[in-house]
Amino acid sequence: MDRREFLQNSAAASLLAQSNSGKPMNFVFLISDDHTAADLGSYGNRAVTSPNLDKLAREGMRFERCFVTSPQCSPNRSSLFTGCTPHTTSTSRLHVPLPDWEPTIIDSLKQKGYHTGIFRKHHQGAGFQKRLDFYGDAKASFKSFFDSKPKEKPFWLQVGFTDPHRPYMPGAFQPPHDPKNVQVPKWLPDWPAVRQDLAHYYDFIARMDAEVGQIMDLLASQGNSNDTMVIFTGDNGMPFPRAKGTLYEAGIHVPLIAWMPGKIAASSVKREIIAHVDLASTWLNAAGIQQTPKMQGRSFLPLLLNQPYQARTEVFSERNWHDTFDPMRCIRTERHKFIFNAAPHFPYRPPSDLEGSPTWQAMLARRRSETPVHLRQLFSPSRPVIQLFDLAEDPLELNNLVESQAHSETRLDLERRLSNWMNDTYDFLPAGLGAANDPLSRSWPFTL
Repeated sequence: MDRREFLQNSAAASLLAQSNSGKPMNFVFLISDDHTAADLGSYGNRAVTSPNLDKLAREGMRFERCFVTSPQCSPNRSSLFTGCTPHTTSTSRLHVPLPDWEPTIIDSLKQKGYHTGIFRKHHQGAGFQKRLDFYGDAKASFKSFFDSKPKEKPFWLQVGFTDPHRPYMPGAFQPPHDPKNVQVPKWLPDWPAVRQDLAHYYDFIARMDAEVGQIMDLLASQGNSNDTMVIFTGDNGMPFPRAKGTLYEAGIHVPLIAWMPGKIAASSVKREIIAHVDLASTWLNAAGIQQTPKMQGRSFLPLLLNQPYQARTEVFSERNWHDTFDPMRCIRTERHKFIFNAAPHFPYRPPSDLEGSPTWQAMLARRRSETPVHLRQLFSPSRPVIQLFDLAEDPLELNNLVESQAHSETRLDLERRLSNWMNDTYDFLPAGLGAANDPLSRSWPFTL
């Protein structure tokens, strides 16, 4: 963060404090589990029942381009607490707990006098849980956090929903969503089994949305609505093939909604690129706390307050071990995406919770005859080392431009930027270019 950006962010934080009569800002963080951006009413999917989140978006700010650091649960969630990409903090593999030595926003907020708490899923291990002032499991009432909190203390509270994670079963929401009405993504086959699977996914989103309504009602009853910033997002993409566990858009593009009456403009929409590593910086900035030197994110608090903001030009994401080892890296800009696959000899292998899903099982059963051509790549015995997509012309990421001479400069530019990021963030995978951007120091097999 340069001096100009620091001053802008400090001014935004000062404005926020003044607008609340000097009271410290409270924070509520709502995070869904396996939820692609498109699947809310406020994001254009009118088939999903999501009245509470849609209301949050109407009264607040909706971001059209928010991206995770990893399309996997615990690695991406570590980024939310540390402001660092997973490989920097040794949390790149699923279920690896956050190391005790890694500083988090919880530590910084507590030092500032905040009461910190989490309900349900955080996926960072028992050691991390001990850093909190409060932890509530699935049986605990949301009100129990407020009952335990000292009245004079500001608070930071996360609610980690386990919806819409699999497994799915009927009865999660009434009335259930009708498979005839679901919006089948163009990258999935439009089959009855897929429609029913998506309808159950919608049911679980709706169940989560109802709990969002409970939390917002509780905030109002506690008298905290006017001095609390509420942020909602998802931890990674929907649990369907070519989404969760991949670096395609459906795996890394998640919803992001910010709400604070009188401070964040109602019904506002932003197209600036936001990375999940930016959330930690934003919370600290709003609390008047300087981010640690190790943090890689940048505060978008000025954007929330419609103040001058230097927008990102790219975001990065990584995939490592989930149920299988699949080391991949990507850079995504306004228009292009560049994916490096370090294990191209492996075929596509869905996460284990997808393997038994009706959608994947239907695709396996019909893959030789009826699977659409653009999905047959999922059954290829190997994959490209490099994929380059023009997202403006090819939003489904089907046309790999890596061999296109017309895109050679774009490819080299993205290769250089991804390599620099890998070097700067201490990646354990070798970057394609050396730290000095020497084109002769390539370690990726780029010869075509």
